[in-house]
Amino acid sequence: MRTWLWFSLALASCSSAKDEPKPTPPSQVSAALAPAPATVEIFVDDKSVNHVTLAQLAAWPRVDTLVPVAARRLGTWELVTFKGKSPKPAELAHPSATYPELVPALFPAEDNTPSYGMFDPVELAKHGKPVVREDGIREVRIKVAQGAGRGEHESGEGGGADPTTLKISIKTAAGEKIVDGKMLLAVARQPMPGETGEGRGWPLTAILELGGVTKFQRLLLTDSSGMNLTLDKADFDPKHSVPFIKLNRQGQLRFRVFKKQGDTWQPGGDLRGLVGVQVLK
Repeated sequence: MRTWLWFSLALASCSSAKDEPKPTPPSQVSAALAPAPATVEIFVDDKSVNHVTLAQLAAWPRVDTLVPVAARRLGTWELVTFKGKSPKPAELAHPSATYPELVPALFPAEDNTPSYGMFDPVELAKHGKPVVREDGIREVRIKVAQGAGRGEHESGEGGGADPTTLKISIKTAAGEKIVDGKMLLAVARQPMPGETGEGRGWPLTAILELGGVTKFQRLLLTDSSGMNLTLDKADFDPKHSVPFIKLNRQGQLRFRVFKKQGDTWQPGGDLRGLVGVQVLK
């Protein structure tokens, strides 16, 4: 009788162990509880055109490079609406007209959540501070003007190149030296002629010094379209004439010669996308 009772208890114990569910491994529990990767959904005229992941966010992408080519010209953006932390969506009307020298970008905030900012192009390249920002972004909705004539003066197809990839060829009798974007962005910017406050560009002499050129009589400048411009030593008199370079919204180096006329400085000698400087003598 005792033997039979012991056998029955053992059999019941085995049956109970088989019926009891096995514990889930800790790694699977963590995976099940982990939130899905956050994304920012981008809409153009209420049509979803892109999803930006946190991994893509780490590259601080320009928003105008994340939309179809037809919507990349910033001058055509009538309204940008943001959905995020606030119960009421935030809006930015005519961003190109309101901030004509800034570019839009997505970037990771301090808590690694998505943010939208309007940046000076150099500050964006350095992953610096935006002039305007909206945090906790989940959606960016862009309304594009139709047939309003906006954005027609923007070069190319819109969007912008990475300024760190810029290359400027400096040619002298001794050979050629390449000044790249990273070298240039490391140089402190100066105010444009006639301005005070924060620097917005560089005198041409800053690039020449990076290329090892400190003495010259005549220069030949070339832009990305093949246009040329000749400068003489007299064009570098700081009291009357300042050759100046500025990074534009397309990620190009725009060159102009500012000349003093009375109490003001007037720009001239315009080149877009400077790519080469040759010392003629």
